[in-house]
Amino acid sequence: MTLQATASNKNLATAAALSALEYRSVVDDLLFSAEFSALADYRHHKLNRRQHALNVSWYAFLLARLLGFDATACARSGLLHDLYYYNFKDAGCGKNEHIYAHPQLALENARRLTCLTEREEDIILNHMWPMCPERRRHFKETYLVSGVDKLCCLLELGSVAVRCSKRMGRRALGLLNFI
Repeated sequence: MTLQATASNKNLATAAALSALEYRSVVDDLLFSAEFSALADYRHHKLNRRQHALNVSWYAFLLARLLGFDATACARSGLLHDLYYYNFKDAGCGKNEHIYAHPQLALENARRLTCLTEREEDIILNHMWPMCPERRRHFKETYLVSGVDKLCCLLELGSVAVRCSKRMGRRALGLLNFI
């Protein structure tokens, strides 16, 4: 099985680096759960929600370690921050309704899956900041994961754009060869 964050050259399933081993030691119970694996069936920022959550988790973990924050809470809540099982376009709810509602739903699903710390709950519930500013922030890790979530969205959309432009470039070259 390949576990690789977008734009990373490290396969987390086989990497022997200390950072990867430490990461896996705190998230393996979640990574290989049926509930987390099911996220692969739902689109998210042109990828799937499982890949997005892995991206947020891995990069938040690395930044938290670098900054001396609670890396375990960032890694675990990064995996769980979008733990809901619907595509908002198919669910009949508007985008604004989804933005406000899905953090609470993800938190409820995460609580059923595992025991959460107060910090992890806060991160999951508030990861949509600043779009949901009325929710009070308690921990610096919450801001970190929220920021990494936004950066990962840009990274994921950018990686899709690069793949599309490469395909379009190959098609254009094919047409030039034909002419």
